[in-house]
Amino acid sequence: MRFLGSLHIAVAILLLSIGVGLYADLKSEQMHGQSLRIQTGLERMVRLNQSLTSVMATAVIEKNSLRAASYNSLHTKLEATMQEVQALTQHMTLAGEILALRDEQRALRAQESQVFVHIRDEQWDAAYKVLLGGDYVMALKIYEINSESAVGALTIELSNTARRQDLLRQATLMLRLAAAALLLWTGWRYSRRLQAELAEQVRLRGEVTAANEALEEKVRLRTAELQAANSQLETLSTTDGLTGLANRRRFDKYWAEEWQRALRQATPLAVIMMDVDHFKTYNDHYGHQQGDECLRRVGEVLRATVRRAGELAARYGGEEFVVVMPGASLAQAQETAESILAAIRAEQMPHASSPVASVVTISLGVAAGTPGPAGDRARMLNEADVALYDAKHQGRNRVVPSLPGLTQPNVTNAISNTVTLL
Repeated sequence: MRFLGSLHIAVAILLLSIGVGLYADLKSEQMHGQSLRIQTGLERMVRLNQSLTSVMATAVIEKNSLRAASYNSLHTKLEATMQEVQALTQHMTLAGEILALRDEQRALRAQESQVFVHIRDEQWDAAYKVLLGGDYVMALKIYEINSESAVGALTIELSNTARRQDLLRQATLMLRLAAAALLLWTGWRYSRRLQAELAEQVRLRGEVTAANEALEEKVRLRTAELQAANSQLETLSTTDGLTGLANRRRFDKYWAEEWQRALRQATPLAVIMMDVDHFKTYNDHYGHQQGDECLRRVGEVLRATVRRAGELAARYGGEEFVVVMPGASLAQAQETAESILAAIRAEQMPHASSPVASVVTISLGVAAGTPGPAGDRARMLNEADVALYDAKHQGRNRVVPSLPGLTQPNVTNAISNTVTLL
């Protein structure tokens, strides 16, 4: 009876360890899902905040209050995203930082409301002063820093949670090993006392061995599933969900890497900035669902056109896209840009509300050069952006290369630099 009791204990420990292990796996999967939603929400908050700043800056630069028409809708999306992230983090230590971010955003919106008052009264000088004032720019920088801190805090908290899950798994493994050891001990003692049941004991040992092998196979399969999930999570975090291209986060990292590589190897580097002409009127005319379909088709064209090794096509934000071309000269980058322009025209996507053409068109700005020790990768992006601006100024539906002396007014450059820093 004593050995039978030991057997019952071993089975109970084994079942308990399996139950705890399943619970740990379930909590781990829930943690991964929640972390993905929180990280996506934080990135959307940063992107929407940048879009709000860009809308304000564009309206003030062009002295056109209609440019700020999308501000309210962007602000509504930002508030909704903030509420979603706040709900996801209400039971986490990150909740305090999210509340602080919300307060900082409301403070920024309060300062931007002053700009709206000046825009409504067409007091552009006053709007410039508020937009470029030290308090507003400093508040934006603080918000940027605090956003990064929130992401860092999320990473640390998730790492701590994962560590606890690993400890729990190790504990269940120890319990399983203890249960297996107890089973073996019971069988050995029982076989010594009951020689007549030797054959039965051999069968039991075989079953234990099979159970251990099945357990090891399950652990192997679980490890492979987790590796696949982590790989998929990494892919999703660097891919734009609408177009399938690289997202802004992936572009920023890739651009910095390629700039450093070109700097080390003294090789040329080119960048193409582009956006869809009169996309707002396209959305107003056809609706946002058709607008999303338009952006998806633009993404398909870029994937089909930008195919050389090392080149990267990414969605820069909204209807704006960017292509990085390592090792390409200005002429080669301009040739690629012309191919993209022709391919978009060939798609023949109707655009009845466009003053440029009856189909969807794009404007492209090209910049290239060989990075030097005193170079600035943000400057080359700004040159491509200025060329894109010039393409729009010339009537859109064209490619404009960056040329020496191609700049905007000083105030425009100041605001563009401020937006770039954000």
